[in-house]
Amino acid sequence: MTEQFDKVEKKRYRQFIGAMLAFAVFYYLRYFKHTMTEYNTTLFAMSYKYGFISRGMLGTIWAGLDKILPLDLMTYEAVYWFNWGITWLFSLLVIVFLGKCIRKVKAEHRHNMYYMAIACAIYFFPMFWSEEMFGRLDVYLYILTFICLFALLDEKAEWIIIPIGILCMCIHQGFVFTNANLILVPLFYKIMTEEGKRRKKYILLFAGFFLTISALFLYFEFFSHGNGASIYKEVVAAAKALSENGKGYNKSVIQHEILGKDVYDSEARYHALNRTEFPAFLVLYAPYLPIVIHFFKGLFGRSKDARSKWAHAAFLLGACTILPQYLLKVDFGRYAFTTFTYYIVMAMILMVMQDKAVADQLETTKEKIKATIPVPWIVLLYPMFLMPFYDVIISGATSKLRTLVMEVLGMQLPG
Repeated sequence: MTEQFDKVEKKRYRQFIGAMLAFAVFYYLRYFKHTMTEYNTTLFAMSYKYGFISRGMLGTIWAGLDKILPLDLMTYEAVYWFNWGITWLFSLLVIVFLGKCIRKVKAEHRHNMYYMAIACAIYFFPMFWSEEMFGRLDVYLYILTFICLFALLDEKAEWIIIPIGILCMCIHQGFVFTNANLILVPLFYKIMTEEGKRRKKYILLFAGFFLTISALFLYFEFFSHGNGASIYKEVVAAAKALSENGKGYNKSVIQHEILGKDVYDSEARYHALNRTEFPAFLVLYAPYLPIVIHFFKGLFGRSKDARSKWAHAAFLLGACTILPQYLLKVDFGRYAFTTFTYYIVMAMILMVMQDKAVADQLETTKEKIKATIPVPWIVLLYPMFLMPFYDVIISGATSKLRTLVMEVLGMQLPG
């Protein structure tokens, strides 16, 4: 239920939303490179014209629009401007999500919700404006994930999460690892905290969502490449036509999604980059480890019964769905982003769902930070200097630290 605002709170809320809009524009002006990589244009060339292939939904929608609209959409410029609009839609939905959480949280916890909203904005707003991430399928997955979260927070049309989950899997089967936890964990929380018919409803929603996305993942990974060899040349030609220079395309995407090949070995140089940069990333984020430990240790201390312990364990372990990506794939920047945003967004969702333990422990951890750190705001603002995250390279800061250390030690840089 949405909490009522008094006049002072309404003014503060409006000022915050205005600040978030300005924040989004600032990050756009600061980080947008006005170009799109061949990886992201190649994805528009794959459609269900070639069968029920993985990552074929976006290209299918695009080809359908090309047929019904009096415009030639099969060009780089059309794809570029479409993604420009989609990325701004994502930014606006972030603001809607932040505003919804602020309006719905209990008044006594609203001050901390503003802090969480700022942290959320610092990660979300710059993420998809960089050259590497502009037009990435992740932005579509997050837009659809936010729609699911709106349904869950409002407790209206919650059934929509199942067809949206199917749509997300058809866009990118990696959804099962990167975004699905943001939907599954709130559903599990509802199962642990509700009773009677409401509990049964969330059990059915959880099971329906989990089973459909799991089945689609298995299909796309193991059974969707049967006619890959016969369509390979046609897909490559379509991908080249959509690239900026009309000649390029991403070989890794085609080999994995069309031919069904394992690209682990061909990405060896990227794995080498990951192995040398990830320690630098851990060093730069090490100051947050005591804060995270303090929060979750205190949270479990506040869990009064078995159900609440299970619910909070799901909150803590929900990000483990991303682990297979870290182990098998190379886009560590994307995975770091999904990890951080998972914990921030989940904390906000649980506060809206009136989890008193989460809200109270957040206040306790905040007071601990204020008592320990001379300038507490640095905890919130420090990530601004590490953003945006990219794809294989986590961020400019972690890459520079890795390079500096390796040069001092006389080690050869990978790549």
